[in-house]
Amino acid sequence: MERKLWLKSLPLSAYAMLATLMGCEGQTASDGAARIVARVNGDPISAAQLDVFVAHSDTSADSQTRSLEKSLDDLVTQELLSQQAIEKQLDRDPQVTLTAAMAQRQVLAQAYLDHIGQKVSKPDINEISAFYKSHPLLFEKRKIYEFREIAIPFTPESQDVIETRLKHPIEFDALSRWLQDQAIPHTSQTVVRAAEELPLGRLDEFDRLKKGDIAWFKSGKDFLVLQLLNTKEAPLDPDEAAPRIEAFLINQRRIALINSELRRLRNAATIEYFDDIESTVNTSLKTRPPAELVSNDVPGSNTH
Repeated sequence: MERKLWLKSLPLSAYAMLATLMGCEGQTASDGAARIVARVNGDPISAAQLDVFVAHSDTSADSQTRSLEKSLDDLVTQELLSQQAIEKQLDRDPQVTLTAAMAQRQVLAQAYLDHIGQKVSKPDINEISAFYKSHPLLFEKRKIYEFREIAIPFTPESQDVIETRLKHPIEFDALSRWLQDQAIPHTSQTVVRAAEELPLGRLDEFDRLKKGDIAWFKSGKDFLVLQLLNTKEAPLDPDEAAPRIEAFLINQRRIALINSELRRLRNAATIEYFDDIESTVNTSLKTRPPAELVSNDVPGSNTH
């Protein structure tokens, strides 16, 4: 149930490029920054750089040691390519310079968000207890649900058609056939979800579902249609729930504090927007949305 807060970011390659172009500039005199794990044509790779690389990599190695070895090998490869780019003076290319500057802005923005978040205080035992008692469906009366699920990717083309169809009574198998007839992409599977993995604002409706009942809601980039197959009681006692509640409340406070700071900064800043932005922006470069603050709130559901 922990909510996360992050800044939508440039691709990892942009961060890697930034780290390469900036070298060790700005590093602290920590043990990690001082300890060298490899040299490539005389240029050092520090333990701190390896830590950052591993943190931003999606490794699937069989062991931690193998993950570190693979990450270091990847970092060595990256350094070799970076050296060649600098030799070819690609670091002076306007697009490379722009990408590095954008990545630096993102890194600094995230650093400030992290700095603000550190000011959040932990909830005391009374706050944790009150939250536990006020959310019985998450804890004392928590359930594990088994569903048949149809996941329908959300697209502008399919939105109106799907929303119109879901306004009418739904029969699960008939809906699956209808999606096939309409050539609407979808996937079907059986899933198991704990209460905290469902829309938190509508848990009472899920708690009232009986076998065969159907619920649907929008989750991320998908419409999810769920048919209840089975439920199992899975309560959490106060001691089990306490760490989860603490993490959730801390993150809620962090979100509130950061949003308050963003409002303060905007109110205090001089910000100018200019007309006809579409004609001034190179459309070939509009491949990613601008950075924005995101909270992984789970949207509410509709049940039928």
